[in-house]
Amino acid sequence: MLRRRPLSSSPNAAPTVGPGPLEPPDLPRLANSARISLSPQEAEEFAPKIQQVVDWFGQLQAVDLESIEPSLRADTAAGSSLREDKAEPFANRDAIIEALPSYDDPYIKVPNALTKE
Repeated sequence: MLRRRPLSSSPNAAPTVGPGPLEPPDLPRLANSARISLSPQEAEEFAPKIQQVVDWFGQLQAVDLESIEPSLRADTAAGSSLREDKAEPFANRDAIIEALPSYDDPYIKVPNALTKE
């Protein structure tokens, strides 16, 4: 059986056995955070689906990771040689800059993606 790690950060908290349900999400607050509006019918339709996602996260919490050693990446050893992280000029930099709709050296200007209504 899987051990569930406690949500508390207290080192003395005793783990519970078996996966347990997480608190159901506050759907109106979640919709507001996602900047979407839900009709009552939509909220009723989506509530079980969102609860299913929350339950999946509850299952992930139940996985015992105590025996898993941390790694840099899945396919490398911690001491392996990695390339030096340094900037390298791009050969076609001028062609790319000419194709940009708006450029203010050294920044590429883009339209706002996040706006607060």
